[in-house]
Amino acid sequence: MKPNLGDKKMDSSKTAVVLLVEDDPGDQKLIKNVLANQEVANELHIVENGEEALKYLQRSNSEDAQSPRPNLILLDLYMPGMGGKEFLRCIKADDDLCSIPVVVLTVSDSEIDVQESYKLHAAGYIQKSASIDCFPSAEVAQVNALG
Repeated sequence: MKPNLGDKKMDSSKTAVVLLVEDDPGDQKLIKNVLANQEVANELHIVENGEEALKYLQRSNSEDAQSPRPNLILLDLYMPGMGGKEFLRCIKADDDLCSIPVVVLTVSDSEIDVQESYKLHAAGYIQKSASIDCFPSAEVAQVNALG
């Protein structure tokens, strides 16, 4: 069974659009490398905080070709400016955006962060690894499920 991908359904001939909300350049590169090696074609868009992510999503709602609507959002919790929890609150309260699955991808292993993320309707919670070899297969499975 494939996950709910919001208003636009994917088929195997389409490219999965992934929005990465991450401020750390090293983590951006790691995630970019992992996604580049997936079976499902994907188009990665990177923003550095919650404010930039909301602006991206506003452009995607206006059908801006530079900002296609994401099929999946990978979200860091702790960033300068608007952090991940506040971003989750905003998009899950928005009728146009609430159907986009959001997977929290963070260094935090705090049970409070896990519980709060799920209360805010995160689709998943994954603790970041230090290297690509240790990168959890859950991120890979989420992207491959889009195909």
